Amino acid sequence: MTEFSQQKVAHLAMIQATIGRMAGESARMKQFALASIAATASTAAATDTYVLAPAGAVLALLFWALDARYLAQERWFRAMYDTARQNTGAADFVMTPGEDVRAAHTVSDTMTGWSVFPLYMTLIVLSIAISLAIAFMPQQAGG
Repeated sequence: MTEFSQQKVAHLAMIQATIGRMAGESARMKQFALASIAATASTAAATDTYVLAPAGAVLALLFWALDARYLAQERWFRAMYDTARQNTGAADFVMTPGEDVRAAHTVSDTMTGWSVFPLYMTLIVLSIAISLAIAFMPQQAGG
């Protein structure tokens, strides 16, 4: 088993803390997206305002892009962690991913990942379906 110096352990801990923050923010984007789209859809349904429901699709696109950004950064720092862990020299405390790592994990590639694509596409489809249902549903008279 390889022994790490205190400096290398400290550097790895710094990178791991960044990975944890990026993962937490990604989860938070999913929570915000679900809450925002649910609020938009329920308001659209309660007020019979079909034009409001597509706003949920727009929100889903925005949250999807933000979530993908956090996931891409998480991947950058995971790659940086592996590099720092495998490095046999002294810890350099670099906290900026290199261009090669950034090019390997782009936001557009991350948007098609298993943890974001199905969720956000489902939210977009649901927002559009709710809009269509409200638009073509017979209006109830009176109240």
